[in-house]
Amino acid sequence: MQYEKTNKPLLGADNNALIALLSINLVVYAFIGFFKVVYYLNSYPIEQFYAQIMQPSILPSSLSEFLHQPWTLLTYYWVHDGFWILLTNMIWLTAFGVILQEQAANKHIFPIYFYAGIVAGLSYILLGANAPMMGAQVGVMALVMAVVSLAPQYRLLKNIGRGIPVWMLALVYLIVQALSIENASLSLLVSYLVAASTGLLYVMLLNKGTDLGKWMHQLLALLNNSLAPKK
Repeated sequence: MQYEKTNKPLLGADNNALIALLSINLVVYAFIGFFKVVYYLNSYPIEQFYAQIMQPSILPSSLSEFLHQPWTLLTYYWVHDGFWILLTNMIWLTAFGVILQEQAANKHIFPIYFYAGIVAGLSYILLGANAPMMGAQVGVMALVMAVVSLAPQYRLLKNIGRGIPVWMLALVYLIVQALSIENASLSLLVSYLVAASTGLLYVMLLNKGTDLGKWMHQLLALLNNSLAPKK
């Protein structure tokens, strides 16, 4: 398997992909919340806030709208419209992200999250979106399935009996998600399945020696080298 045999990165380390994902999601939420307060204090209608701030950031409800704002394919999975949705997504992201880090797969957390957002978003639009889409759910779904594929024998709370198999935690997550999208459209259900498949496929290819995140790592290294102070 082509992942780095290193210790779990420190909490504040520059290469901690989990902390980076959490930070981006939280910063985006705070940024949007700030604008929401500004609109409120200036007595602007809430509809104006959604039209000018939210709508350009989330995946639109039709292909024609998407063609006018294709950048939303890169932004929608960082946007949350509700604290509790954000909190639950970040809790699950942390739980499974930590497991990946313990399996020395820290550098693959971001690529899995990124690819899941892209392919799930495309499938949602192409299959006939009927409502805007946003949130980290698809990225977290991919990370969950990546963990199950990468470390099926992993156990949590090992000091309690024989521990809890990671697949049980994944099953709880899937049940919670299924209940939250009970009346969802077919396109949304398929997008979740596509996201889950992305996590599985990423690990399968990694086991065969193909690192889909290699170009991201190389680009990051290039940027770090270019920004490093010259001696």
